[in-house]
Amino acid sequence: MSVDIRIKKDLGKFKLNIEYRGESRRIGILGASGSGKSLTLMSIAGIEAPDEGYVNIDGRVLFDSRSNINITAQKRKTGYMFQSLALFNNMSVEKNIRAGIKENADEKAIKIMADFGLSELADRSPLQLSQGQRQRTALARIIASEPEVILLDEPFSSLDRYMRNEMQASLINTLKDFKGTVITVSHSFDEIYALSDELIVIDKGNVCAFGKTEDIFSTPPNRISAVLTGCENIAKAQYRDNKVYVSDWDIEFDSDNKNIDHIAVRAVSLMLEDNGNSICFDVIEPEIKKGPFDSTIFFKPSERAVRKMCFKLSSKVHLNNIPNKIYIDKKDIIMLK
Repeated sequence: MSVDIRIKKDLGKFKLNIEYRGESRRIGILGASGSGKSLTLMSIAGIEAPDEGYVNIDGRVLFDSRSNINITAQKRKTGYMFQSLALFNNMSVEKNIRAGIKENADEKAIKIMADFGLSELADRSPLQLSQGQRQRTALARIIASEPEVILLDEPFSSLDRYMRNEMQASLINTLKDFKGTVITVSHSFDEIYALSDELIVIDKGNVCAFGKTEDIFSTPPNRISAVLTGCENIAKAQYRDNKVYVSDWDIEFDSDNKNIDHIAVRAVSLMLEDNGNSICFDVIEPEIKKGPFDSTIFFKPSERAVRKMCFKLSSKVHLNNIPNKIYIDKKDIIMLK
C-alpha cells in the first residue's frame, strides 16, 4: 500500500497545502479545529476538488491536475464516515446497509449485520438507535460497499468517554482484516494514537510533521506537534555556551543541541526521586488539583520562573506532603525546533 498526495486549495483567508507520501495502511491526520483536516479528507474522497496537485492511493490516480484527471467520488472506491454519520432515517438498519451492497444483497446484509452485532436491530430506524449503534450501522454500510479506502472524519467526536473507548476497541477489531487503507482525521491524540501507524500533523493548512505515529509522540519535532500530541509542559529555550537556557522556567542544563527554540516535558515523565541522570526542579508555589484517578501538581520550577509546570501522578500514590523537588530524566526532555 502507498499513499501519495499533494493537495493545494485556496479559500481566500485559508489556504490548504498538504504534501505527504507514506507506505502505511493506517494513517492518522492530527490537527486542531479549523486546521484543514476534514478538507484534506474530502479532497481525497472527491467531495472537494483541489485547485492543483494529485491524489494517488496504492497506484490508483484519483486526482491529477496536470493530467486533468478527477475521478468522481462515486468511482473512487472510498467509504467516507461523516461526523453526522449520514444515515437514512427513513430506512431501517438493514436497508441502510443493503444500500451499499451491489450484488447478493440478502446474504451479505445478513452476514455484515451479524459481524457488527446489528442482527436484532435490523428493522429499527436509525432514530431508534443509540449513538454507538448508529455508528456501527454507518461503518457496516461502508464495509458493505467493499471500499478500497475508508475515510473516518472525527469518528468518535459525538460519543462520551466510556462509549468512545468501547467503540475504539470495536473499530480496531473490525478493521483488522480490512486490507485497504484507512485514513482517520481527529483533534484527539488518543484516537489518532490508537488508530494509526503513520501520522500527519497539520497546522493552519500545512504539514508540520509526519512519520511513524510512535516516533512523533515520543519525540515531536516542533512545538505544534508537542501541543497536539498532548505534551503539557512546553517552554521557550535557547542554546548558549554548551547549555540550554529555558527562559520561561529560568533553568539551564548542559547540552550540545544548538538547533532548539523550545523544550517539552510530559507531565507523566516527571519523577519524585533522582535516578542519577536527572535534572532537578524546585517546587515553588505549588497548587494541587485532585481528580478521581490522578492528581496534578502545578508549580514554579524556580523563583524567577514566569510559567508553571505540571506533574501528574496516580491517586494511588499517597503523598504526605507536596515534594520540595521534582526530577526529570535527561533522556525524557524533548528538544523542539
